[in-house]
Amino acid sequence: MGSHDPLIRSLLFVPGSRLDFLRKADAAGADAIVFDLEDAVAAAMKTSARASVRDALDQRGGRLTFVRINHPSLGMIGEDVSVLAPNAEQAVLVPKIEQVEDVLKVDAELAALEKRHGLPQHSISIGVAIESAAGLRSLHDVLRSTPRARGAVLASAEEGDLLADLGGRWTPTGDALAYSRGKFVCDARAGGVSWLIDGAFMNLRDEAALTREASLARTYGFTGKIAIHPGQVTAINAAFSPTSAEVDRARRLIDAFRAAEADGRGAVKFEGMMVDYANIKLAERILEMART
Repeated sequence: MGSHDPLIRSLLFVPGSRLDFLRKADAAGADAIVFDLEDAVAAAMKTSARASVRDALDQRGGRLTFVRINHPSLGMIGEDVSVLAPNAEQAVLVPKIEQVEDVLKVDAELAALEKRHGLPQHSISIGVAIESAAGLRSLHDVLRSTPRARGAVLASAEEGDLLADLGGRWTPTGDALAYSRGKFVCDARAGGVSWLIDGAFMNLRDEAALTREASLARTYGFTGKIAIHPGQVTAINAAFSPTSAEVDRARRLIDAFRAAEADGRGAVKFEGMMVDYANIKLAERILEMART
């Protein structure tokens, strides 16, 4: 995990049983795609959906692709993981995580798959979806339980599982989820992962509201957001990409600080404010985002 992981601004869901959507999904320009074998696939369709996803993964080569598996308690881990192709540009998204043991079960299956395919240990990533108060409480321990844990998704959708569990009420300003978003970001950062993904925005007709919510998530420290339709990708990518003014300021701030550092100073006045190493860290993160 860490700086080598690709940045993900948009994570676009594609139902595993509807891979005819894949062409449109790729054209949308999402940073990564999720093939969904969980909620989007009826029980009677799961076997055929796995076959379709297996074929699609074989053809995707080096493009980062997630597979959302069914919850470990349902006993389908082996079947779901078996769809993965023999390459490292894949990740498993584990839904409704509430305890370390569930992630370790998935970790063991992935370790066996890597061994069969001759892949390096921990090369296939895990992302966890936090969809309850119990899951939020355990997030840090879950992420620290295996080196292959490289990201997490907060189920922040309007009238979704998390809000239902909290008993809260969704508003455009995100008041009911303020603590959840803040705790999620703190625990995910402490867990050392690269992908901090905000949940889906359900209103497909209101791009302005989508942009507002994505910008709010970025303000909290999220690195990206779920897209449930190709039409949402452009707005999400824009919200999680720094503006040219942000990039220019970050470069000038780093230049000014490095000049001061060469002169033996650990802080410098820049555009009316004192800046130090924390400011440099933020500026470098902006430049990293700009390279996406």
